[in-house]
Amino acid sequence: MNLTIEIDNKEDYFFVKQLLERLKGVRIVENNYEMVEGLPSHIFEEIEKYGESLKDKDMISKKDFFKFIDEEICRLNSQK
Repeated sequence: MNLTIEIDNKEDYFFVKQLLERLKGVRIVENNYEMVEGLPSHIFEEIEKYGESLKDKDMISKKDFFKFIDEEICRLNSQK
């Protein structure tokens, strides 16, 4: 099980870290990267790179997208 705790007050960090380390099986993993909307910022950078690499042939129209979604909803509903 993974648990993420964000601590704004740096003075509280050491207290919470010591408290958690006393629990059996707990491992502290520090991440020193910037978070954006709950995700590391490098994730957004990679998504942006991927988006820039897409070509027109990789795209579908909005109409085709919603047609596909409707077909999948019908397919999933018919399995019930």
